[in-house]
Amino acid sequence: MISPKKYRQQIDSLGIEGMLIDVSSIDRAMNTINELDDLEKILKKVRHNLRIDIRNIRLEYLNKMKETEQQPNGLFKRKKSTEKIIKEKKILLKEKNLKIAAYEVVEDAINDYLSQIDSSRLYIKNSIQGRVG
Repeated sequence: MISPKKYRQQIDSLGIEGMLIDVSSIDRAMNTINELDDLEKILKKVRHNLRIDIRNIRLEYLNKMKETEQQPNGLFKRKKSTEKIIKEKKILLKEKNLKIAAYEVVEDAINDYLSQIDSSRLYIKNSIQGRVG
């Protein structure tokens, strides 16, 4: 599992922030579209991996929730009180939600970049059509 910070570093290393959309010539515009296509593929792959990590976190905490209900084994078997089980589950739920929230922030950023890529691609295509007629 990759941390949200590592995902953020992967995205930052792509150089999307501050990327210039060059439509000064049809050649440059086409190169920019190719770059955007490549970035889009990478971002979608990162988002896919991120969603797998979120799914794994959910599974991990689902298993932890099940464990809280299980009775302890040993010489002195004491039944857990319902209140204690509920308290443990609330703590686990809070932990899970905090962990997932960090990943969702990164996913939101990816979705925002993908939206910007779509907008940029449309702008470039309109620019090319304006020149070609």
